[in-house]
Amino acid sequence: MKKWFIAMAAAMFMSGCSTLEVQVDYDDEHDFSALSSFAVVYKNQNDGRDFSRDRISRLLTAYMKNKGYENVEKSAADFYVIMHLDVQQKSQVETNYETIGIRPVPYMYLGAIRPIGTYPGTYVSGAMVMEPDVRVTTTTNEYEEGRLILEVFNVKENRVVWQGIARDELSKDYTQQEKSEYLSKVISELFKDFPLKK
Repeated sequence: MKKWFIAMAAAMFMSGCSTLEVQVDYDDEHDFSALSSFAVVYKNQNDGRDFSRDRISRLLTAYMKNKGYENVEKSAADFYVIMHLDVQQKSQVETNYETIGIRPVPYMYLGAIRPIGTYPGTYVSGAMVMEPDVRVTTTTNEYEEGRLILEVFNVKENRVVWQGIARDELSKDYTQQEKSEYLSKVISELFKDFPLKK
């Protein structure tokens, strides 16, 4: 029976501006040394993200070549790196509880309480405090979450032998250079344990 290892990692990139969640699954019994040539495979969807797909494809190609693998046409590849990019609108609801004082009342604590006057339940200890009131405020934060799935598909065996999933909240404040640097770090995190080709 095949054994699958799941590695979970959380990393902070871009000087704390982003929180990246990475999950990697792979077949540890697969002979990765038999793989030597690859092609990046993906489908543009005309959804406004095709430029990002093309950018990721170029970065993936450069990364795998640096690992020692040869970039070839799809028909000649030992394995495909199949890319899926999905962006969804998300909402995050945050509830805050704030305690404020609304009117002065006697401060009461065990051992210092004594009844006064003729009204039952009236106590004083010599100090006054403000009676607390809790106010609840709720805010909703709308944001985009990007999910990148990269699969290594062994062509000869006709099956996926490696899968990496990266999930993160997208930032609109990145420059073009920062986007490329960030995506390079995402790819490196996903494939950091992928075998080097000797």
